[in-house]
Parts: sequence; structure tokens; C-alpha cells
Amino acid sequence: MPSTNNRHANLLSAIGFAALMLWTANLPAGAQSSDTLFDYPETVLNGPISATVNIPLQESCRRLCSTRSGCIGFDYASAGGICRMFSAVVGAANSNDHTAGTRSLIQNYRQPANPPAPPPAPAPAQEETIVQPPAASFSRFVNRDLTGGSIASTAAGSIDQCEAMCQSTGRSCQAYTYDAWNRRCFLKSETGQLLLNARAISGVLTGVETPVLSGAPVHMEYFNNKAFSGEGFRVLASPSREACANECWGAGQCVAFGFTGSQRRCVLFDQPGEYFSSRGTDSGAKRQN
Repeated sequence: MPSTNNRHANLLSAIGFAALMLWTANLPAGAQSSDTLFDYPETVLNGPISATVNIPLQESCRRLCSTRSGCIGFDYASAGGICRMFSAVVGAANSNDHTAGTRSLIQNYRQPANPPAPPPAPAPAQEETIVQPPAASFSRFVNRDLTGGSIASTAAGSIDQCEAMCQSTGRSCQAYTYDAWNRRCFLKSETGQLLLNARAISGVLTGVETPVLSGAPVHMEYFNNKAFSGEGFRVLASPSREACANECWGAGQCVAFGFTGSQRRCVLFDQPGEYFSSRGTDSGAKRQN
């Protein structure tokens, strides 16, 4: 007769698999990701987790991630059938019990089992040279959002991909804003004003009038148990989060900070990377609305 532990494990697997089937049943016919998932055998991921579910098969975990636009990567524990989906991937490590997949290559880690195909060989030279019009260029504004209304919003893996999307629309796209923390691109038909926002990088098409800085009041947006990736431009001792925030207010180039209470460590950033869950670290970023 099955033990109580085995019956409990089987019940969790059944519930997780049923949840997966119910979720995928509501997808549009033929729904799939527009991005390839890079496969990393024997790998466990590090980053903010968006969902955890018990699934009996690794391929089911992979398909669940590939059909969710907000899933940047997944790892699957074969021992317990645990499928974890990540909204961002900040690192990875070797693990014999895990299999992982990501939409983008993991920085400072080994190559995936299915690396990107090499670029195609250049086409042979032709007698007639076709002159292409120069690609549109943009002026970029770091840590700035734009108030102009968006004509489209879509996922983008990088600032360069977001800019290329704006270029491909022709003159209908005058500017864009890239949300680097959520990897989302907002295409705009007009610029409006520039707002201070640590998660944003904006681009304005060359020839379009440079937008003015907003005069809206600046406030500090706080994130509990979150830390920014990156080294920061200054590290100092501080007795509290409020004292660390005051250090950021006093430094003109500072747009964000991270405070770790157990170490009384305050890090100031002029361009913070993506934030991720970090117990015991509280962060803040300057912002205009």
C-alpha cells in the first residue's frame, strides 16, 4: 500500500499537471513564443521568481514558460518535479538535479546546448551597388521616461532591440522608452517631456526637437527586500535606510540606492541594473510622475 508521503507527492503532481492543462487550454490555438529558449542542462537559475508549480514533466515546464510573455527563463527540479518561472535571470550555477531554459544567453556562464546560429556568410559582391538610405539615429536619455503617449508596447530583450522596433515603423515612431527592469519597449509618436525614472532609457529621433526636462516634483520610490544589480558608484556605511536615502538625495548623480541593514551598507547608483529579491536589503529610486 503506498505510503502517506508517496500519496501526498502524487497528489501534488496531479494538481500541478491539472493546473498546467487548465492554463494551456485557455491559450489561443497555436500560441507560442516569438523567442527561442536556450537550453542549459544541469543548471539552476538565480533571479526574481514569477511562478512556481509542480509539474511531472520537464518539457511541460519548458512549454509553460515559452507560452508566457513575462517568463524570461525557467528551471526544473527533476527530483521533486518543481517548475520555477523567472521574470528576470541574474545568474546561474551548476546543479545535477536541475534543467533550465532562458530567452537570452546567461551572462558570464557557459554556452547553452543550443547556441545561437552563426551569422550567415556575406553575400557575394554584385556589380551594381545598391545604396540604402542611412538608418535613423536617435539621441538617448538615460534614467529618463517620456510623457508622450505610446502607440505600441511590446516585450524587448534590450535597448537596442527597442530602438530597432522604432526604426522599423518609419516616421510614425518619433521616440521610444525602454523599461530595463521589466524589459518592455514603448513606441511613441511624440516626445512630450523628460521625466526622471531610474528604470527607463528613452530615445528621440534625430531631427525631432529635444524634449525639455519636466518640472514635476521628485520623490523616492521604495522597494522592500529588493536589491539592484551592479556595483554602484559609491559604497559607504549608514545606520538606516533613511540615512542611506539622504546620502542619495545629497549626491546629484545618484538616482537610486540599496541599503543592507545587517551590514549597515549603503550603495549609491547612477544607473541601477534590474532589481531582484534580496531578503534584508531595501532599495529606493528617485522618480517624477
